Amino acid sequence: MIDLQQVNNSLKKKFKDRKLIFGSGDATAKVVFVCEMPGEDEEREGKPLTGHKEKLLNQLLKTLGVNKKKVYITNVVKYVPRGKIPTSKEIKSYVPFLKEELKTINPQIVVTLGNMALNGIGLRQPLDNVHGRTFNLGSYELFPTFHPDHALKSPEIRTLLESDFVKLRSLIETKKT
Repeated sequence: MIDLQQVNNSLKKKFKDRKLIFGSGDATAKVVFVCEMPGEDEEREGKPLTGHKEKLLNQLLKTLGVNKKKVYITNVVKYVPRGKIPTSKEIKSYVPFLKEELKTINPQIVVTLGNMALNGIGLRQPLDNVHGRTFNLGSYELFPTFHPDHALKSPEIRTLLESDFVKLRSLIETKKT
């Protein structure tokens, strides 16, 4: 059985020249949040999500009745791409590690936060068309929604994110059997 440390070591080996930000949280989580990529704040703190974005996610988790210590948060891209958006080739180079990370944790629900996360998981659909819906991806249910960073910049997106989390609460409830 591969553990998260082995996944992280494989990442370090492949991306020696990058400062990587690994996922964090409960390695046995039933719910995993996949973000897009870390920013400079995340790099400074060595966490996949920090600051106001993390605060908003924590507030949303509280409304779900989910303990933030019982989830796992990671990114598709594991480094800060200094002033540029990663190419699809760069994103694809991280996808096998994300898939291995998810296989290791074995969650019931994977929540993608943002378009890049959604595409990294393998669902090639515009987020606007699929947010708040559930897709069965074999071993887990995929639930796409917006990234907290986008919600902080747009009241409309925040409203959509909050209503998606109401739907997510129902999904979590159905999994508590």
